[in-house]
Amino acid sequence: MKILSNTTSPYARIARIALAEKGFDLSGTRLLNPWGDDPALLDLNPAARVPTLETDAGLPITESLLILLWLEKKVPEPSLLTGPLDLVISQAGLAMGVIDAMANIVTGVMQMDPGWGETRVGLRRRRSIVNGLRRLEADPPTHGPGTPNVAIITAIVALDYLRLRFMDALWVEPTPKLDALRALVADRPAFAATEPYL
Repeated sequence: MKILSNTTSPYARIARIALAEKGFDLSGTRLLNPWGDDPALLDLNPAARVPTLETDAGLPITESLLILLWLEKKVPEPSLLTGPLDLVISQAGLAMGVIDAMANIVTGVMQMDPGWGETRVGLRRRRSIVNGLRRLEADPPTHGPGTPNVAIITAIVALDYLRLRFMDALWVEPTPKLDALRALVADRPAFAATEPYL
Protein backbone atom coordinates (compact mmCIF):
# COMPACT_ATOMS: atom_id res chain seq x y z
CA MET A 1 0.00 0.00 0.00
CA LYS A 2 1.15 3.53 -0.72
CA ILE A 3 -0.42 6.95 -0.54
CA LEU A 4 0.15 9.83 -2.91
CA SER A 5 0.04 13.12 -1.07
CA ASN A 6 1.58 16.55 -0.79
CA THR A 7 2.76 18.78 2.03
CA THR A 8 -0.16 21.19 2.13
CA SER A 9 -3.41 19.38 1.22
CA PRO A 10 -5.75 19.18 4.21
CA TYR A 11 -7.59 16.32 2.52
CA ALA A 12 -4.40 14.30 2.15
CA ARG A 13 -3.50 15.07 5.75
CA ILE A 14 -6.83 13.71 7.01
CA ALA A 15 -6.14 10.43 5.20
CA ARG A 16 -2.54 10.26 6.39
CA ILE A 17 -3.52 10.90 10.02
CA ALA A 18 -6.23 8.24 9.79
CA LEU A 19 -3.80 5.73 8.29
CA ALA A 20 -1.18 6.44 10.94
CA GLU A 21 -3.70 6.21 13.79
CA LYS A 22 -4.77 2.83 12.41
CA GLY A 23 -1.15 1.65 12.56
CA PHE A 24 -0.15 1.90 8.89
CA ASP A 25 3.45 2.76 8.07
CA LEU A 26 3.54 6.04 6.16
CA SER A 27 7.17 5.78 5.11
CA GLY A 28 6.02 4.86 1.61
CA THR A 29 4.14 8.15 1.19
CA ARG A 30 4.91 9.72 -2.16
CA LEU A 31 4.86 13.53 -2.05
CA LEU A 32 4.03 15.25 -5.32
CA ASN A 33 2.47 18.34 -6.81
CA PRO A 34 -1.05 17.44 -7.97
CA TRP A 35 -1.06 20.51 -10.24
CA GLY A 36 1.95 19.09 -12.06
CA ASP A 37 -0.01 16.26 -13.72
CA ASP A 38 2.28 13.63 -12.26
CA PRO A 39 1.93 10.47 -14.44
CA ALA A 40 1.73 8.16 -11.42
CA LEU A 41 -1.11 10.19 -9.95
CA LEU A 42 -2.97 10.47 -13.27
CA ASP A 43 -2.63 6.72 -13.78
CA LEU A 44 -4.35 6.02 -10.46
CA ASN A 45 -6.71 8.98 -10.26
CA PRO A 46 -7.91 10.76 -13.44
CA ALA A 47 -9.04 13.68 -11.24
CA ALA A 48 -5.33 14.20 -10.36
CA ARG A 49 -6.16 14.85 -6.71
CA VAL A 50 -4.57 13.91 -3.45
CA PRO A 51 -4.98 11.85 -1.42
CA THR A 52 -4.88 8.83 -3.64
CA LEU A 53 -4.21 5.55 -1.92
CA GLU A 54 -3.03 2.53 -3.90
CA THR A 55 -3.90 -0.75 -2.23
CA ASP A 56 -1.55 -3.73 -2.24
CA ALA A 57 -3.72 -5.12 -5.06
CA GLY A 58 -3.10 -1.95 -7.11
CA LEU A 59 -6.61 -0.51 -6.70
CA PRO A 60 -6.87 3.26 -6.22
CA ILE A 61 -8.96 4.64 -3.38
CA THR A 62 -9.50 8.37 -3.54
CA GLU A 63 -11.10 11.13 -1.44
CA SER A 64 -10.16 11.50 2.21
CA LEU A 65 -13.47 10.50 3.75
CA LEU A 66 -13.81 7.47 1.47
CA ILE A 67 -10.32 6.40 2.51
CA LEU A 68 -11.42 6.78 6.13
CA LEU A 69 -14.54 4.70 5.46
CA TRP A 70 -12.40 2.02 3.81
CA LEU A 71 -10.05 2.07 6.81
CA GLU A 72 -12.91 1.66 9.29
CA LYS A 73 -14.02 -1.50 7.46
CA LYS A 74 -10.49 -2.89 6.92
CA VAL A 75 -9.18 -2.11 10.40
CA PRO A 76 -12.12 -1.59 12.79
CA GLU A 77 -9.90 -0.99 15.83
CA PRO A 78 -8.99 1.55 16.91
CA SER A 79 -12.13 3.19 15.61
CA LEU A 80 -12.08 6.77 14.35
CA LEU A 81 -15.82 7.06 15.06
CA THR A 82 -15.78 6.86 18.85
CA GLY A 83 -18.13 9.05 20.86
CA PRO A 84 -21.74 10.03 20.18
CA LEU A 85 -21.91 9.22 16.46
CA ASP A 86 -24.35 11.97 15.45
CA LEU A 87 -22.30 14.63 17.23
CA VAL A 88 -18.97 13.32 15.91
CA ILE A 89 -20.21 13.27 12.30
CA SER A 90 -21.85 16.70 12.71
CA GLN A 91 -18.63 18.25 14.04
CA ALA A 92 -16.57 16.57 11.33
CA GLY A 93 -18.99 17.96 8.74
CA LEU A 94 -18.53 21.48 10.12
CA ALA A 95 -14.76 21.09 9.93
CA MET A 96 -14.95 19.72 6.39
CA GLY A 97 -17.03 22.73 5.36
CA VAL A 98 -14.31 25.01 6.72
CA ILE A 99 -11.63 23.00 4.90
CA ASP A 100 -13.58 23.07 1.63
CA ALA A 101 -14.06 26.84 1.86
CA MET A 102 -10.35 27.42 2.52
CA ALA A 103 -9.32 25.11 -0.31
CA ASN A 104 -11.70 26.96 -2.66
CA ILE A 105 -10.09 30.29 -1.80
CA VAL A 106 -6.54 28.96 -2.09
CA THR A 107 -7.29 27.34 -5.46
CA GLY A 108 -9.05 30.46 -6.76
CA VAL A 109 -6.18 32.73 -5.71
CA MET A 110 -3.40 30.43 -6.96
CA GLN A 111 -4.95 29.20 -10.20
CA MET A 112 -7.27 31.98 -11.37
CA ASP A 113 -6.81 35.44 -9.87
CA PRO A 114 -4.81 36.76 -6.89
CA GLY A 115 -7.89 38.83 -5.96
CA TRP A 116 -10.29 35.87 -6.12
CA GLY A 117 -10.67 35.81 -2.33
CA GLU A 118 -12.32 39.23 -2.49
CA THR A 119 -14.87 38.24 -5.14
CA ARG A 120 -18.48 37.53 -4.24
CA VAL A 121 -17.82 33.80 -4.16
CA GLY A 122 -14.53 34.24 -2.30
CA LEU A 123 -16.25 36.32 0.39
CA ARG A 124 -18.96 33.66 0.75
CA ARG A 125 -16.23 31.07 1.29
CA ARG A 126 -14.65 33.35 3.91
CA ARG A 127 -18.00 33.60 5.67
CA SER A 128 -18.18 29.79 5.69
CA ILE A 129 -14.75 29.63 7.31
CA VAL A 130 -15.52 32.20 10.00
CA ASN A 131 -18.97 30.84 10.86
CA GLY A 132 -17.85 27.21 10.79
CA LEU A 133 -14.93 27.91 13.11
CA ARG A 134 -17.18 29.91 15.44
CA ARG A 135 -19.49 26.91 15.77
CA LEU A 136 -16.60 24.50 16.33
CA GLU A 137 -15.10 26.86 18.90
CA ALA A 138 -18.44 27.13 20.72
CA ASP A 139 -18.79 23.32 20.90
CA PRO A 140 -15.41 21.73 20.12
CA PRO A 141 -14.81 18.00 19.79
CA THR A 142 -13.66 16.42 23.04
CA HIS A 143 -10.64 14.18 23.35
CA GLY A 144 -10.31 11.65 26.11
CA PRO A 145 -7.91 8.74 26.33
CA GLY A 146 -7.38 6.75 23.19
CA THR A 147 -7.40 7.44 19.48
CA PRO A 148 -8.74 10.81 18.27
CA ASN A 149 -11.95 10.49 16.31
CA VAL A 150 -12.76 11.95 12.89
CA ALA A 151 -14.22 15.13 14.44
CA ILE A 152 -10.93 15.83 16.22
CA ILE A 153 -8.86 14.95 13.16
CA THR A 154 -10.83 17.22 10.82
CA ALA A 155 -11.03 20.10 13.31
CA ILE A 156 -7.26 20.09 13.89
CA VAL A 157 -6.54 19.75 10.17
CA ALA A 158 -8.83 22.75 9.53
CA LEU A 159 -7.11 24.79 12.24
CA ASP A 160 -3.61 23.98 11.00
CA TYR A 161 -4.57 24.70 7.38
CA LEU A 162 -6.02 28.05 8.47
CA ARG A 163 -2.71 28.89 10.15
CA LEU A 164 -0.74 27.76 7.09
CA ARG A 165 -2.72 29.65 4.46
CA PHE A 166 -4.40 32.54 6.30
CA MET A 167 -2.06 33.27 9.21
CA ASP A 168 -2.10 37.05 8.70
CA ALA A 169 -5.70 37.46 7.56
CA LEU A 170 -7.48 40.14 9.58
CA TRP A 171 -10.73 38.18 9.59
CA VAL A 172 -9.26 35.18 11.47
CA GLU A 173 -10.69 35.05 14.99
CA PRO A 174 -9.08 33.55 18.12
CA THR A 175 -9.88 29.90 18.81
CA PRO A 176 -8.64 29.15 22.36
CA LYS A 177 -10.76 26.00 22.81
CA LEU A 178 -9.63 24.53 19.49
CA ASP A 179 -6.04 25.53 20.31
CA ALA A 180 -6.34 23.61 23.59
CA LEU A 181 -7.66 20.58 21.70
CA ARG A 182 -4.77 20.86 19.27
CA ALA A 183 -2.30 20.88 22.17
CA LEU A 184 -3.76 17.57 23.40
CA VAL A 185 -2.95 15.77 20.13
CA ALA A 186 0.02 17.76 18.79
CA ASP A 187 2.61 15.25 20.03
CA ARG A 188 0.86 12.21 18.60
CA PRO A 189 3.06 10.89 15.77
CA ALA A 190 0.14 10.91 13.29
CA PHE A 191 -0.36 14.65 13.78
CA ALA A 192 3.29 15.69 14.23
CA ALA A 193 4.56 13.78 11.17
CA THR A 194 1.87 15.22 8.88
CA GLU A 195 1.95 18.87 9.92
CA PRO A 196 1.54 20.95 6.75
CA TYR A 197 4.27 23.14 5.33
CA LEU A 198 4.85 25.17 2.18
